[in-house]
Amino acid sequence: MAKAQGEEAFNKRRLRFSHGGVVLSIGLVLFLTGIMATLAYQSQVLTDDLKENFTFTLFLKPGTSQERADAFIKEWSDETEIRSLKFVGKDEAAQQFQKDLGEDFVDFLGFNPLSDAIDIKLKADFVSPDQLATLQERFAKSAIVDNMAYDRDLVSVIHQNVGKINKAMLAAVVLLLLVSLMLINNALRLAIYARRFTLKTMQLVGATKSFIHKPFLREGIILGALGGLLAALLLALTFSLIVSQWPRLALSLTWSLWMALAAAQILIGISLTTASTALAVRRYLALKTHQLYD
Repeated sequence: MAKAQGEEAFNKRRLRFSHGGVVLSIGLVLFLTGIMATLAYQSQVLTDDLKENFTFTLFLKPGTSQERADAFIKEWSDETEIRSLKFVGKDEAAQQFQKDLGEDFVDFLGFNPLSDAIDIKLKADFVSPDQLATLQERFAKSAIVDNMAYDRDLVSVIHQNVGKINKAMLAAVVLLLLVSLMLINNALRLAIYARRFTLKTMQLVGATKSFIHKPFLREGIILGALGGLLAALLLALTFSLIVSQWPRLALSLTWSLWMALAAAQILIGISLTTASTALAVRRYLALKTHQLYD
């Protein structure tokens, strides 16, 4: 009797240890996935911020009145592409130019050669060579617009490089998810392998497949939720440490972002463990009794 109780206690400890290993494996892998997803998000945020702070200048034709310029700004303010428009008079532009140069070029020339202009900032989705070419054609149709100036080469380089970076980040996240699936699946298969004889015994005494699946699926859901929660807590700790060292990152490493990632981690953990558990249980139920010893 004592021997049987000791063996039962040993099996329980081994099962708890196995479950702890599964939760730890799930948590660490999902934590790394969360880190990669955060980096991908931060890359997109920084890129969008950079694009939305580009200034595109529309030079107005000589003699354009303030009223016509204001009417143009009012007309374009509600367009989908536009983030902001600002009228810059030639006198204001001259003062800024003089400040940058450190010389009074107006006194030297005897006149102000600059033109009135409108500085435009666009939404990030529209800062691309093709979108800008289309937008420039639309601006050119206006009777008051003389020319649109911006650094075409810089826009082109950023657009191309951002596309490559985003694709690389997406590929890394997908790869980590695949690795997560493999590791979690292996961990759960090992945990269920240790209980394969219990599975077969339940089947031999007449238990239905759905009845056998239920406790294991319930257990898989709990393990997946705990693993996802562990990953979410590790990510929260990482966020806190980063923000404490670099406070400016608090603007982008928000708790709303953490909540979204935490929900995704828990959901992914539950989904992966449920699927892996169902497949593992089905596999061992399909084996013959003598195959369980192989």
